[in-house]
Amino acid sequence: MKVNKFYFIPTLLVLVTLPLYFLHRLIVDSISDSFIFYYSIWSVYTFHFVVTLVILSVLYLVSKIVPNYIGFAFLGFILLKMIAAIVFLIPLIKMEQVSKIPDFVSFFSPYFLYLFLEIVLTLRLLRQSAP
Repeated sequence: MKVNKFYFIPTLLVLVTLPLYFLHRLIVDSISDSFIFYYSIWSVYTFHFVVTLVILSVLYLVSKIVPNYIGFAFLGFILLKMIAAIVFLIPLIKMEQVSKIPDFVSFFSPYFLYLFLEIVLTLRLLRQSAP
């Protein structure tokens, strides 16, 4: 029985997200006495999970329809992801008299981990679609 490769993406995301979430939560809980976090870990990981799932799903569809444009689609979606991250962080950026560093570290640590995952899976799509 052949499993559809499309289902690999959400399965992998769940398998990556759950350990990262619990590890991150453990770290934040251990330092939460010293710092106040504006965003919950749940909201940060929900943002990253949904955005990454959308990006990888659309890239998979692009690889099936027009495989020559996977790289361009990836670059466009990464730009949109950066814009979405800024929009997500605007309330934190506008806050005054609050240390923003813990929240930025808490947000961008998984951001770069998910970006690495997107790069690896996009390279895999590029290799599969190469003639």
